[in-house]
Amino acid sequence: MSSSRQTGMFIYPWDIAESGIEAVMQTLQEARCNTAVVNSSYHQGRFFHPRSKTFRRLPFSGVSFMPEWSKYNRLRPTVHEQIAQAGILAKMKEACEQAGMGFHTWWVGLHNSTLGLAHPDLCVQNIWGDTYTYALCPSQPEVQHYAKALFTDTLEQVKPERILIEATAFLPMKHGEHHEVCLLPLGESLQWLLSLCFCGACTERAESKRIDVGEVRKLLSRLVNQIVEADSISQVSAEAREVAFLLLEYPELYHYQQSRLEVVDGLWKSLKEIAQSKGTALDGFPSSTPFFVNQSYWEGVSLRKAAATLDRLVPLAYGDSVGDVAYSFHAIKLVAPEAALGAAFSLHHSQIQSAVDLAARVKTAVDAGAQSIIYYNLGLLNNRRLDWIKQANLAVEEWR
Repeated sequence: MSSSRQTGMFIYPWDIAESGIEAVMQTLQEARCNTAVVNSSYHQGRFFHPRSKTFRRLPFSGVSFMPEWSKYNRLRPTVHEQIAQAGILAKMKEACEQAGMGFHTWWVGLHNSTLGLAHPDLCVQNIWGDTYTYALCPSQPEVQHYAKALFTDTLEQVKPERILIEATAFLPMKHGEHHEVCLLPLGESLQWLLSLCFCGACTERAESKRIDVGEVRKLLSRLVNQIVEADSISQVSAEAREVAFLLLEYPELYHYQQSRLEVVDGLWKSLKEIAQSKGTALDGFPSSTPFFVNQSYWEGVSLRKAAATLDRLVPLAYGDSVGDVAYSFHAIKLVAPEAALGAAFSLHHSQIQSAVDLAARVKTAVDAGAQSIIYYNLGLLNNRRLDWIKQANLAVEEWR
């Protein structure tokens, strides 16, 4: 590595397969990046690729290597066969090593609509009984086994220096699924309440901790109904404060939330043990959704516990201003002042309008102690925005 601070881009393996390793390496080097963060496990979706001139559709959630099938039980990953058979990840790792560039992998754990649709009983289930088929529930023993098996499989086959985990917790109720429609205002407390899981595994775990799940259900049903019937835009702005108010007023709700935090913490500690045994550093996003970092509890993630487990906590610094980016690090340091930090930046047009804008945000992260800066996403950017990354990275080198 050319410096202690890692500057890299998130990369899809299908972009490598399509453009060629040499072209991808050249793009990274021209942008002054010293690290490739290549995805190895991802969800389905549609992706607009301006430079390759395609609006790509990924029809299933899958992995980009051939699994060791003996590791798995009921849940078994789907494979991007052409990517896996071509050995794209191994070839990219070799190219990075030859160029003196870092090779990390970015790993999506439980956000898997393919497996969720096939196994709805293993998914998050809200108070209304709706199944979130995009979200495997981390309380389910089968899901925990799958996550640990896939994680181990990835480390053994991909062999990254670091692995960055995403969506390895409870995904929230707003997801942006195909034709997801809502005509009413959804404030923070309503979204959080409808993100709480009441599947069999979650309720059994809560009951084992002497939480009266029946009372929690009745409470949630009433709260959700009252908020929905209020139908007030003016109330939505106050709902951020309402979450803390409800947790303090209703101990049973607080304890149910704590049970979720403990589930995720236990899973992440298991992944850390696996990573340590393989000699791989474990990094993680505090949330898979780019909301304020202190809302990570929506996904059952405790910032304090996550910082204690991970080798590096990497917030999605996707806020609308430099101040929002600064607050992300402030919030983490309130509960984990010694946390090792990185930062991930999206170059979405609604957030970043210029090279100066991006550089200012990156500087804020660097000043806060971020040891890795990762940009989203090599295949989704045009040449103009790739140049913004170059300018930001040149500025990082000057600040060093």
